[in-house]
Amino acid sequence: MNRVMTCGAVLAAAVAAAAFTRALPSPLIVGPALLTMTATASVVAGWPRTLGALAPVTAGTGLVSAAGTLAWLTAPGGPGMTWTYLHTLALLTLITLTVRRVRPSLAIPATAVAAVAEALLAQQVTQPVSTALDAALFGLFWSLGTAAAVGLGLYLRALDVHREHAVLDARRAQRVQLARDLHDFVAHDVSAMVVQAQAARVLLSRAPEEADAVLREIEQDGTRALAAMDRTVRTLRELEGDGVSAEPLPGLDDLPELVSRFAGTGFPSAELVMTPPGPVPREVGTTVYRVVVEALTNIRKHALPGSDVTVAVTGDPGGVRLTVADRPPASTPQPLPTTAPVSAEEAVSTAGSVRPRPLTGARAGLGLVGLAERVTALGGTFDAGRAADGGWAVTAVFP
Repeated sequence: MNRVMTCGAVLAAAVAAAAFTRALPSPLIVGPALLTMTATASVVAGWPRTLGALAPVTAGTGLVSAAGTLAWLTAPGGPGMTWTYLHTLALLTLITLTVRRVRPSLAIPATAVAAVAEALLAQQVTQPVSTALDAALFGLFWSLGTAAAVGLGLYLRALDVHREHAVLDARRAQRVQLARDLHDFVAHDVSAMVVQAQAARVLLSRAPEEADAVLREIEQDGTRALAAMDRTVRTLRELEGDGVSAEPLPGLDDLPELVSRFAGTGFPSAELVMTPPGPVPREVGTTVYRVVVEALTNIRKHALPGSDVTVAVTGDPGGVRLTVADRPPASTPQPLPTTAPVSAEEAVSTAGSVRPRPLTGARAGLGLVGLAERVTALGGTFDAGRAADGGWAVTAVFP
């Protein structure tokens, strides 16, 4: 409503200024000028709902303007002056909007019609002219306004395209970020639930009282996975502008609890060593936590029964050094077929701890690739591979 009132006030002021500064010129000048100014004001007032009608309005007003000027040239009277200037300004506004927002297949013909009409308006200012050449040259000079309007429209169109691409790139980056969050945190807890579920199947028939504890662990892992998903949803809502602040991501302070949970899923020899050189930036702490989660998830999937696991966060000449390594037992059993059903002997280690089936094949998955990108983005180095003792080691150094 405010935009409509503003456009109406501007149009009324323009008409009043044109009417009272001098006597009204020919109706063939005033009529098309009023029509073009009214159409321009209506398009601006109703924007963006009027976008679909922009090309027809531009072409239509151009045709009416050209027809009015050609009819006036058959019996020219006094020059248009103020009316012509306002008419030209309205046409240039329509041309700029059309070039900026209308697809080329419609914008080109509509702009061409309006450009011809704008060039003909020069005759309303220069009448009478001595020769046709003078009229053509002045019309070409008057068309500089059209060139400026087209250039402005193309510039604004390029800015719009750049902005749209920037938004798409940002959304794509957000999707990748959220996918990594789900992989880093939810997959870790879900893999723990799978291990515990395998153990519960064995214990239900052999030791029901211990199965209850395992089921409680499954419940806790499921709760943590739901919390991670809830955090991701909160982040999505925050990115959409809902004003919901996301919960802080875990960091170094959460590593003891993470390693403790991991030890409870069948790796009782898991050890955490933390001697960082000093305060660690939040983004580094979060990335360290993600690396540890991914490395422990891979160990849970692939390490052999009886493996020792060490997580070390220590000082390094370059900054902070993280190492996550598993060391297979002295007498390494043959890996079990991944398609075989889980038996009690397969699920329970010699110490009585529940253990998953080892998986054969490559150890480094796509999750480590994403973590390498995160570490590199912080200016660090990342390495993952098989160690000399036959285990697997993940190392990250942060500046």
